[in-house]
Amino acid sequence: MLLRLWRTTIRVENRNNEVRKPPYVLALWHGRVIPNMMDNYDCGSVTMASRSNDGALAAGIVDQLGLIATRGSNSRRGKEALTEMEEKVRAGEAPFAALTVDGPRGPWRRVKVGIVSLARRLRVPIIPITSSCRRAWVLDSWDHMVLPKPFTTVVVAYGEPWTPERLAGPLPGVLSGLAADLDALTAALDRDVAGRELWPPL
Repeated sequence: MLLRLWRTTIRVENRNNEVRKPPYVLALWHGRVIPNMMDNYDCGSVTMASRSNDGALAAGIVDQLGLIATRGSNSRRGKEALTEMEEKVRAGEAPFAALTVDGPRGPWRRVKVGIVSLARRLRVPIIPITSSCRRAWVLDSWDHMVLPKPFTTVVVAYGEPWTPERLAGPLPGVLSGLAADLDALTAALDRDVAGRELWPPL
């Protein structure tokens, strides 16, 4: 498969990986999903793909990479897909869950409520995840998708967990705080790895 072949050309490093103690939920920006996944192939985690035709393609890719996809979005079957994710983590069928917190269509870099609802129901932490590349293409798409160039280095970084106690705070503050943590983690990693911030400011 193309993504697996692509991955063989890339050196992947991770930082702060020791914070990952399942079960938990990973929070990521949609535009960093490809390099983030390169540190998580064949891990058996559960994620969500939309009900659109693009989502069907994404679900197939997720399955081939050794992950589990539920089908839903904010507009169609979102609650049912979150419940399915919850059940798979509770049953031990998936060690953790992962959600693109501004997907599938944006707004860009605004955290939606679904990930907090899932983590609260499971009583598990949310761990921010981001990535950067020494050499990358940045697409002119709504999410400014970052694609690592072949034969580059991808660095995947995990932020400090948001504990269940912290997630129990007022929802607007939790959502804005998660977004701020993801943005700060991403900007700092870009400056260190790529030598500049790959994304424009909001």
